[in-house]
Amino acid sequence: MVEFVRMIQGALESAIGTLLDYLSLHVLLCLVPAFFIAGAMAYFIPKDLITRYIGKDADPKIAYPMAMAGGFLLAVCSCTVLPLFVSIWKRGAGLGPAITFLFVAPAINILALTYTGTLVGMDIAIARGILAIFFSILIGLIMANVFGKEIDQNKSHINNPVSITTDPTIQEPNIINKMEVSKSNILLIIGLGIASISLATLDSNTISTMGNTLFSGLTIILPFLQTPPLLQTIIFLLGLLILIILTFKIPSKELVLFLWLVYILMTGTSQITYFSEDLNLLGVVISPVISNMMIKLLLTGLVVLGLLLFVWNKFDKDDINAWLFETWIFIKSIFPLIIVGVVIAGFVKFFIPPELVVTLVGRNSLLANLIGVLFGVFMYFPTLMEVPIARIFLDLGMTRGPLLAYLLADPELSLQSILVTRKYLGDKRNTFYIILVTIFTTLAGLIFGLVLGQGISLW
Repeated sequence: MVEFVRMIQGALESAIGTLLDYLSLHVLLCLVPAFFIAGAMAYFIPKDLITRYIGKDADPKIAYPMAMAGGFLLAVCSCTVLPLFVSIWKRGAGLGPAITFLFVAPAINILALTYTGTLVGMDIAIARGILAIFFSILIGLIMANVFGKEIDQNKSHINNPVSITTDPTIQEPNIINKMEVSKSNILLIIGLGIASISLATLDSNTISTMGNTLFSGLTIILPFLQTPPLLQTIIFLLGLLILIILTFKIPSKELVLFLWLVYILMTGTSQITYFSEDLNLLGVVISPVISNMMIKLLLTGLVVLGLLLFVWNKFDKDDINAWLFETWIFIKSIFPLIIVGVVIAGFVKFFIPPELVVTLVGRNSLLANLIGVLFGVFMYFPTLMEVPIARIFLDLGMTRGPLLAYLLADPELSLQSILVTRKYLGDKRNTFYIILVTIFTTLAGLIFGLVLGQGISLW
């Protein structure tokens, strides 16, 4: 009895410790902006803009990129994507674009990528995003070529399929009408993107290495190249300056809103580290972690202040309330599940011995990656809950190859999604889709592990 009580106590301590670690300023600075971005996408980007371009008669050169973009812009989770998939399927979407949308939407939405990068690592997040885009289009093309004609004949009873060439009366949304795609704006947006990605990926060690190798000849003239905090601050200020210029140059207030939100997100995920030793502030000793978080909070707050001023001057009360309402829907439906997922991850960490994880998925083998994929199928978790589970398995000894395979497969091949797609695709096509996803996600883990230098083996 005493042993049982100790076991329960240990599991609770593990769960609470994991939850407290999650509810850190670092995570909240990343996830909170992501919720506001998702809410803005849900309100300001109409779903008709996405679905109208992927009809079965649409140009594939437009349909597939639009299906992929729709998956990102709609910011849907692995459960929400199923009714949307059925909706665009019934409205006449081609098989290939519909499959592309089904695969990519839960994998590259802003919440999934942000949370993955924060909790597991930017290398996994970037690989997850790039491979999900590539696989979604590839699998969609394969499905269309193998079954497309047969599907289109069976769906010939659908009247007036949505097509970009047959429905000129549909009005473009405000974000498209007012967007001025000038060369200068494009260059500025690219510059903002480079600054944002640099903030999120360049840590002190990387900057020091680059200063000593790539820019060794310039460090005499530009000494800040060897001073990470100074260089990171310059990058931040440069991005903020570009953002302010774009605010006055771009007529579309919705597009500018997204740019501000993304920059807040990137500032929150930034790798800025000013302090490496304890800071003595008025007799209070503050650890480097807390000190650096305070600096990051200050910089993020500066961008938030700019966003608030912009929203106050450009948006009316109804738009703001609708945007906040959509954001609240995401928060109340997703955040509790994230908390539950984190607690479950804490319990899993306590009860699963690291030796078992190392034995099964502690190397980059074909079997280990396949196990990662199958775990994602049969141990499905609601949206974003797979990320803390992945973090725990990484801590227990799971290599990053099988971990990526799991993160790619989990949103795509859950049991409920298999049952839904079977109803509309039929047994033969659904089975073929499952096989394709299993093969590609397993290979993705193998290749990713090989790129990271983890070797490769059969078993």
